Amino acid sequence: MKLKFITDFDELQQYAQQWDEVAGDFPFYRFSWMGNWIRHLGKSCQLAVLVATDEIGNWIGVAPWCIDRNHNFTRRLRWLSSGAACADYLNLFTRPGYEAAFADVAVRWLSRNIGPQKLLGRLDEIELEGIALDQPEVAYFNNKMTKAGFQNHQTEIEGCWAVDLPKSWADLEQTFSKSMRRKTKKATKRLNEKDTAVRSSHKADFDELWSTFVLLHQKRRQMLGQSGCFADTAFEAFLRDAVRELATSGHAEIVEIQHAGQPLASMILLNDNKTVYMFQSGTCDQRSALEPGYQLAACAIQRSINMGFACFDFLRGDEPYKARWNTNRVTLSRVKFIPRNFTAQLKHSLWLTGRSLKEHVYAGA
Repeated sequence: MKLKFITDFDELQQYAQQWDEVAGDFPFYRFSWMGNWIRHLGKSCQLAVLVATDEIGNWIGVAPWCIDRNHNFTRRLRWLSSGAACADYLNLFTRPGYEAAFADVAVRWLSRNIGPQKLLGRLDEIELEGIALDQPEVAYFNNKMTKAGFQNHQTEIEGCWAVDLPKSWADLEQTFSKSMRRKTKKATKRLNEKDTAVRSSHKADFDELWSTFVLLHQKRRQMLGQSGCFADTAFEAFLRDAVRELATSGHAEIVEIQHAGQPLASMILLNDNKTVYMFQSGTCDQRSALEPGYQLAACAIQRSINMGFACFDFLRGDEPYKARWNTNRVTLSRVKFIPRNFTAQLKHSLWLTGRSLKEHVYAGA
């Protein structure tokens, strides 16, 4: 196994095909997602991508890392597209069969290359966000990091909510509570009415559906007193380009529900050919009597079943409505690994002290 360390985006772009061959179908790993994140949102970061190849140069493993140079005087290594983009289930990714071998190599490489005059320079922390600790590959890498001498601190963050899909919508409905079945039957009836239309970017104009999606999403956020993620033009450019490219490869679509010729709800669906992931959505709250949220979720799940997917995942966020769809919560975490040097250990101790003081103040409020 040979290692290649890539810090230049122009160089990395040349390997987009090899990247996707290793990433497979998982949308958050694909170059359409991570490459667009680097282009639009990664300007304060330095690429630090570690690649493993076999003896004839075929890519077999990727550690999609970057160094954040603008984080409260803390120099940290983190996943590409973690943070505001909220990519979930992140990890090293490899060709099948190389998971443990690449994790071993990646941990040894990290241990050797942190410090002044070394490839990664001084690092205060390695922050891995959006990881599922119960996944074997994640647990293996984390255990290796701990054995290599990295101090770690784990924090649970908002979870994902996923449901295994049966062969039919009727079978899934039978698992709902009585009150939920009333809601879903009403939603299905509305979806089948003559004045309701469901449009997909697979057939309709992408730009038109995108504009409507952003409008509905922002109106919902603003109604809640929030600025909304699309107030950041760089974020909008990232997600638009990523979803457009993923749609071209069959890994994404925008779905819009119209009622009486007017947009009622819209969502971005990603997929890896096994699971459909609802990344974001927006609804017209001025037409709340039509219960657009129930229509949106019912439409997404019914489409997923009809297309033969095995699972539907609402992704990160512990909103109460997600549990109503017979989902199981997948715990996600943020893990900080602290290198064995005085500065990093001191900064981490100060961070822990500040965190404890903040929790104490809140507890006494």
